Amino acid sequence: MRDVDYGEVRVTEHRGHDDLLSAGLGLAGLIGAPIPLSDPLQPTAEELRRRAIQVSWQGIADLGPLGGYGSVYGLVPDMPGREYQAFARIPGANSPHRVLLQLPDNFDRKKRCLVVTASSGSRGIYGAIALAGAWGLPRGCAVAYTDKGTGAGYYDYADNSGVALDGRRAHRGGAALEFQPMPAAATAGIAIKHMHSGDNPEADWGRHVIQAAQFGLAMLDRAYPGEAPFTPQNTRIIATGTSNGGGAVLQAAGLDHEGFFAGVVALEPNVHAVEGGRPLYDYATEAAIWLPCALSSERFAAVPLARAPNGQPPAAWRVRCASLRAKGKLNGNTLPEQAEQAY
Repeated sequence: MRDVDYGEVRVTEHRGHDDLLSAGLGLAGLIGAPIPLSDPLQPTAEELRRRAIQVSWQGIADLGPLGGYGSVYGLVPDMPGREYQAFARIPGANSPHRVLLQLPDNFDRKKRCLVVTASSGSRGIYGAIALAGAWGLPRGCAVAYTDKGTGAGYYDYADNSGVALDGRRAHRGGAALEFQPMPAAATAGIAIKHMHSGDNPEADWGRHVIQAAQFGLAMLDRAYPGEAPFTPQNTRIIATGTSNGGGAVLQAAGLDHEGFFAGVVALEPNVHAVEGGRPLYDYATEAAIWLPCALSSERFAAVPLARAPNGQPPAAWRVRCASLRAKGKLNGNTLPEQAEQAY
């Protein structure tokens, strides 16, 4: 796999006002409102990267005043370095997954360390930066990312444009695209990689993680040719992820029969291999059914947004309780009884 042809590899320098960890925003900037784009119709690659990093931080880390980030735990230090980014493809897949290596200037070549991670949910390539980047980069580790075949990969049939390697819009045939669906009429609307690629990326999440780690090693070879090769035998490789990213690194661990990883840290992974476990969709569906009625319980009276301005449960929640009662899912005759049963 070290001989994989990744096609174009985009290498960028990130120093001064544009570092690896926060794109120069620092903790205060990450918390704040997005910096306006110079031209919203044609943003630069640097502006798009900064926006992606900020949104990724806000989507995972609790940066609010009560969250404690930066005061109770966690830091966002300035981390100068380089990025290597490419489109990689699992054999048989219709669409690529995006891989990225962040290589800090403080990379410890005497104690070689590579953290590899996968984005959670359907997030793009920076989806795990608040987890893996914030831990690995300050410790002198390189950090390899994969979007595990998800991400938006937004494609617009109106002008046949998609997302190029640098994040900007490009037309079909004009550049390699993150997602390029089958041709269709201009009126076909939009297509999104995770939804419309025709692939089943979840089945290959472990292979995506392993390929990202291999990409990371290959880029370390490129960055330090005099010290190559970087291998699992001389470079400590740690895989980590949260939620679906946690499930992805666990899949990678299951495929690791040769001790490729020195360790795997999976946070709140969605797995259902054990007795009683269920897929995430089952949990989400059940919550959607019962939660509106359950929130009508007095136990939630002091919870923000759990009551209408008049202090009563919203009408839609009372309707949900009644509909569950009508379907025989609840047997209480009063709203408090039904809410407690739903809870």
